[in-house]
Amino acid sequence: MLHARTDIHTPFHIDMQWWSRQGRNFDRFLAEILGDPKIDRATGAEPLDYVDPGTAEVHQLNPLWVRVLLDQAHTPDYITPTTPLTNAVLRLLIENLNRPMSAVDMQRRINRGTPQTLLRVLQAARHQYGIAVAHDVPDDSPSA
Repeated sequence: MLHARTDIHTPFHIDMQWWSRQGRNFDRFLAEILGDPKIDRATGAEPLDYVDPGTAEVHQLNPLWVRVLLDQAHTPDYITPTTPLTNAVLRLLIENLNRPMSAVDMQRRINRGTPQTLLRVLQAARHQYGIAVAHDVPDDSPSA
């Protein structure tokens, strides 16, 4: 449930634990982004080091997440005007290494709707993709 004082400046992120609690496979979603829903991360696959090109920070990510970042995240068809907004928000957070973003930040990136519209979408995204207010859950690393 969203915090009672959520507004367009409230930061959101993907609650990685939500995916496990719901019995959903985040890797399958990443594989679908890559265009092959049959790709399955090998059991026990070791996280890879990913160097953020903007900050030079090294992040430990699962191999599918790294492939999405390298092969898809910066292509014109990664987020399009026809991408459903909840899906676009999740893809944006994946691209942003799950660093918290507000509805204002998201609207600037995807250039669709208004921050108020995106805030309403974020409320639905909690139940569809586990997107939550950043302070409601423990800090999740992308490899969690």
